[in-house]
This record gives sequence, structure tokens and C-alpha cells, in this order.
Amino acid sequence: MRLVFITILTFVLFYACMEKENIAPEPIDKSYYPMNVNDETVYFVEYINIDNPISLYDTQRYYLKERIESTYNDETGNPIYRIERYKRTDTLSNWDLIDVWFSQYYENQAHKVEENIRYVKLVFPVAKGLKWNGNAMNTLDAQTYEIDTLDKPWKNFDSTLVVIQQDDETMIDKYLDYERFAKHKGLVEKGFVHISQAYVIQNVPIENRIVRGEIYRQTVVE
Repeated sequence: MRLVFITILTFVLFYACMEKENIAPEPIDKSYYPMNVNDETVYFVEYINIDNPISLYDTQRYYLKERIESTYNDETGNPIYRIERYKRTDTLSNWDLIDVWFSQYYENQAHKVEENIRYVKLVFPVAKGLKWNGNAMNTLDAQTYEIDTLDKPWKNFDSTLVVIQQDDETMIDKYLDYERFAKHKGLVEKGFVHISQAYVIQNVPIENRIVRGEIYRQTVVE
């Protein structure tokens, strides 16, 4: 009787293991970084360049459009998305193609190739406080990216996350880079503040006492 029980138990465990192996893994939620052919996003860009010693105060404003034009497979069969980038000075001007970037899912990561440099933009599954090396796929020095906020509303989007790519500040310089992604839309805001020299004035924000620096902000408009 004991032998029969052990035999039955063995079969039950064997088939239970087989059923477990046949269960498909849960798909990774990549909704913060969607990629589909013909998707496009238009941004308004403001770029300020300041060099006080030579009296340079240059402000540029323009529209930028990113469109996923097509897809093809790399040597491993993994899809690569070709992103055409267009620029125009105002809403009445024609769009001019300025360059081509690429984007790709790689295992549990989202990559973007900008000016022939590949960055790790997001890591899945997303989580507040999650950190990774944004330069892991290029030859630049390691740079820690961190998800600073998650699932927060912003403008007309119910859920966004912010990736801080760099955040260093002293009394005389500041380097801040960030990107904001919205669920089912992708990149909706991008900015940086690069101040290499500033006047020392107590209790005044460093952005208001720049000697040399650049400020960039790219915000979705449609």
C-alpha cells in the first residue's frame, strides 16, 4: 500500500512540475517606452546659451518632431526602430529632416542611439529608486540613472516617471539631466542645466547668476 502511495505521489509531482514549466512567464510591462512604426511626437524646444564674458545671451526656440519611420532586425533577429527627427522654427514652416536616431528593446532594457551613441534609457520592470548605468552600452564613463518619481500625473498624462541622469550642484556650477516618460506615450519631456561657472551670490538660485552655461528644455506639444 505504501509503495502504491509513493508511486502516485511521484506521478503527481512529476506532472505538477511539467505544468509549471509550461506556464508562460509574465510579460514585462514596457508601456512607459512604447515603440510602434508611424508613432510620432512633436515637442517645443527652448535652448539658452550664456557666456557672460563675451556678452553672449543666445536663445533658440523651435519645434522638434520624432517619428518612428520603420523597423528592421539586427543580426540576432531583435527589432530596431528607425527614428527620423525633424525641425522647424514655427508652426507655419515646413519640417526639415535633421538626423536619424534608433531605438530598441534589449532584454529588459530600452536603448536609444543618439548621434551614434547608445544609451540605456529605461530598465524594466520600472520601480521608484531603480538605478542603472546609462552608459553601459557605450564607451563613456559610467553614469548612474535613477527613477526619481513614478506613476505621477503631469500635464494631460495620468502616469509619468522621471529619470534623473545626472544631478550635481555646488555654489559655482550645476549639472542636471533628466527625462520624463508617460505611459503609452514615451518621452514627453527632456531637459538639462549645464552651468560651468556662476557668480557667488548668497540665497540666489544658480540659474539667475550664470557666468557660463546652457539650459535646454524639450516639452511635448501634441
